Amino acid sequence: MSVIFDVTKPGVVKIRLKKGNKVVADTHLTVGQGFDILLIRTLDKALHKNKIGGLSLKSVEIEGEIEAGSLAGMLLISVAKALII
Repeated sequence: MSVIFDVTKPGVVKIRLKKGNKVVADTHLTVGQGFDILLIRTLDKALHKNKIGGLSLKSVEIEGEIEAGSLAGMLLISVAKALII
């Protein structure tokens, strides 16, 4: 199982959960005020809905380029690192 954060479109973060080559869940978030809480809640809901435990995650990827100094980008990196641990 892997989590992919796609930031190729400015102001939008797509979250995909993949099991092998199959996409299990796919959603997108608009970056704005309260993005940190929205990101964590959405990710938690997707994992819970698909009955995926934290230990089942094999990889976490960020696709696209994160703008330097972007708060949303720093948050995504922190969440990705936390999911890997």
